[in-house]
Amino acid sequence: MDRINKWLIILMACAIPSFFSGAVTSEIHQRDTVTASGYFEGEEPFWDIDIKDNLLVLRCHAVNRIEKDTIRLSKMQAHTETFAFHAKNIFGILRRSSGNCTLDITEEGNPTHEIYFSYLGVTYMGCGKMTISR
Repeated sequence: MDRINKWLIILMACAIPSFFSGAVTSEIHQRDTVTASGYFEGEEPFWDIDIKDNLLVLRCHAVNRIEKDTIRLSKMQAHTETFAFHAKNIFGILRRSSGNCTLDITEEGNPTHEIYFSYLGVTYMGCGKMTISR
């Protein structure tokens, strides 16, 4: 298993368990709603994501698929701007990069965040810009 996949598994194991367990009630979720908007892209295979007020549009160009869904985000991780997210067929991690995207696989100038996600059994990673409101 390569280094990035190991980190993705570790991040998801730490950030997601209570998020998916149902421990967060709808009342708490409504009070602590996190809204995201942004654009991400990556390659191998090439893909891009638009997020506008938690509505996600994923375009996987290699398999000629478009997925549209509303994502739910977890509360921010305590010490970094890191969020777990999920939709019907997508789950992953969004995190603020430290000045630039260490993955450096985007043509977007000055990316602010990195994204790691799984879709239909394939793990993707990329960079982009994102704004968060609480």
